[in-house]
Amino acid sequence: MDDEGAIDGLKRLGLTAYEARVFLGLQKLGSGTASEVSEVADVPRSQVYGAADSLEARGLVETQQSTPTVYRPVSLDRARTRLLDQLAETGSKTFDYLDTVQGTKVPTDERSEALWLVHGTQSISSRAAELVAEADEQVFYAASDVSMLDDTVLDALEGADEAGATVIVASANPAVREAVGSRFTTVAIPQERDPDVGSARVLLVDEDTMLLGVYSETGVTEDVKEVAFWSSETTFAAVLGGFLREWFTEPLESTNT
Repeated sequence: MDDEGAIDGLKRLGLTAYEARVFLGLQKLGSGTASEVSEVADVPRSQVYGAADSLEARGLVETQQSTPTVYRPVSLDRARTRLLDQLAETGSKTFDYLDTVQGTKVPTDERSEALWLVHGTQSISSRAAELVAEADEQVFYAASDVSMLDDTVLDALEGADEAGATVIVASANPAVREAVGSRFTTVAIPQERDPDVGSARVLLVDEDTMLLGVYSETGVTEDVKEVAFWSSETTFAAVLGGFLREWFTEPLESTNT
C-alpha cells in the first residue's frame, strides 16, 4: 500500500480527503505546525486548520496551544479504536433507520412477476442460502462444481434439513456428490441429462422459488464470474421451476445414492 491507498482507506473509515491527508502527514511528522503539515500532506495551509480542528473533534488529533499552533496525532491504537467505533456507530444508526423505513413506500405498479439478478459467486451463495432458509417442504440443489457447496450454502441446507424439509443435492460431477457425503440425499445426473449451457447451479425451493446460476465463461477458474437470476412466488418461478425439476429429477429416481 502507498500513501494514496492509505488515504483511500481512511476515507472509507469516514474521514474527508483533507482530514485523511492531514492525519497521514501528522503520522509522518509526529507533530507539526499548519505550515509543516501543509508541505508534507500536500494540503493548502488554509485547509489544514479546518481539517485539524475536525480531527481534534473526532479525538484523533491533539492541539498544543502555542504560537504557532502545533498539532500531533493520538496513538495509532487509540485512533484505530476511535475510527472503528465511529464507523460501527454510524453503520448501526444507518441500518436502524433503514429498518424503520423499509416497506413504507410500496410501489403501486405491478411487480409480482419480478425476476432478480445477482452477480458474483459469494453474493449468489448468500441469496441461495436465504431462499433455502424459507423452505417448508423440499429443497433441490444441483451444482456443477464443489465450489458451489461453500459453507454458506451447506449451513443453509443443513438448517432446512433439520427443520424437516427434504433436501436433495444433484450433480453430474462425482466430486460434488462425494463432498455432500451422507448428509443429504444425492442423485447423479446422467451425462445425457446434463445441459452444456454453462450452468453453475440450480436451486428449487418448494414449488414456487427458483434460482439459476450460470458462468460468464466456460469452465471453473478463479477468474470466472457467476451470474444468477431468481424469482419467488411468481408464475415464472412456478413454470420454469417445474420445467427444471422435471428435467433434472424425473429420470433420477433410480440413481439415488
